Amino acid sequence: MASYEKGQSLRTRNDTPQVTLFSVKVRLQETGEMFRVPCCSRLTKVAELIERLELVAGIPAHFQRLSYIDEGDMPDKSTFKYNGIIPKGTISLRTWSQDGCSDLVKAAAEGDLTKLKCLGVTVDSNYNTPNSLLLSLEARCDWVAARASTALYIASHRGHTSMVHFLLRNGANVHGKTSLGNSPLHVAAAMGNCDCIDELLAYGAEIQDTDGNGHSALDLAALWGQKSVENRLFLYQWRKRASKVSLKSHLDPKELFPHQKFDSSLQTWRRGPQAKNYMVNLVNHGEYSGSNINAPRKHSSVRRQANLKESNVNMKPSIDKPG
Repeated sequence: MASYEKGQSLRTRNDTPQVTLFSVKVRLQETGEMFRVPCCSRLTKVAELIERLELVAGIPAHFQRLSYIDEGDMPDKSTFKYNGIIPKGTISLRTWSQDGCSDLVKAAAEGDLTKLKCLGVTVDSNYNTPNSLLLSLEARCDWVAARASTALYIASHRGHTSMVHFLLRNGANVHGKTSLGNSPLHVAAAMGNCDCIDELLAYGAEIQDTDGNGHSALDLAALWGQKSVENRLFLYQWRKRASKVSLKSHLDPKELFPHQKFDSSLQTWRRGPQAKNYMVNLVNHGEYSGSNINAPRKHSSVRRQANLKESNVNMKPSIDKPG
């Protein structure tokens, strides 16, 4: 048996070091909101944190700027170990200030509809930035549509139903997605915002639409433990399928079940000057009547016992009496 010197590790070459999981806090600088991100480790990359924050904090990935302790942005490919992030540490999340992005995020996150209307989220808005003044008419329409989609995504995450309704009514794309494939319906389902989900579905959001990881809104609701959202989405799917079913006013005889062929309530039998009445004894499918606890005793067993007695009598040996 191999002996180990004092202080030598007993870990073999095939052993992998145990990874300790912990949580970190992320503070959104524009609003002061604090979000908790669990299941992190020293090997977690900043890019992975950005991807998770798109659902946790409701900020699209291309808007995020993450820093720790100082104001410098952390590289996407760097790890928590490289940046010195410790368990339960607080990471700063900021958005780009250029092109009015910070004001847009702040208004949408706080649900300030009055301020949002003045930030270029509708076609008839007079809001401009130094960048938008250089755009053509077609490019400016795309610029406004992108801002409206961003505001719709953040409002759906925060549960601002009136803001979601306003944006959808003014042409915001309900099918718009982030760079990671998340839509307003995805983030609303993950956060459990049922009223926002109703608004999004009313304007044509697709339940089966998937994100970059192949998850639908129903999948995200299950992963995030939003049972009420699951029930609502299931009910919406059932109603959508039921609306496509058409009922016939007249049924052909070959389409009828046996118990329906003599049913006077069907339109098929309402013909002529006189009504035809039929009576059918319909038995519900249930327990077999013979096995019920209140079922009468079978007569066959009684006969069997009587026959057995007769056979026993006949089988008795006969004794001759002495003459």
